[in-house]
Amino acid sequence: MNEIIAQVLIGAVGGLAISVAGLMKKDKKEGFSFMKMAPTIVVAGIVGGVAGYLGQDYGMVANGALAGGITNVVENVFKAIYRKLL
Repeated sequence: MNEIIAQVLIGAVGGLAISVAGLMKKDKKEGFSFMKMAPTIVVAGIVGGVAGYLGQDYGMVANGALAGGITNVVENVFKAIYRKLL
């Protein structure tokens, strides 16, 4: 159980890193908004938790990168579908 909690936290940190990187890469200056970052952090935490539950343990850095990469893909697909439907 402790391993799953650790994976959730690692995933959430990966999600935070992706959010901050996305904020930094924008051309237009935008103020900090935790509410905009929250979905990324939550999805990354879930991805990390699932990885921990499935027993995937490639080390802290690899799990953070895995959670971050999957989070990025899931969010982009969700946004694309959402924009197409609305």
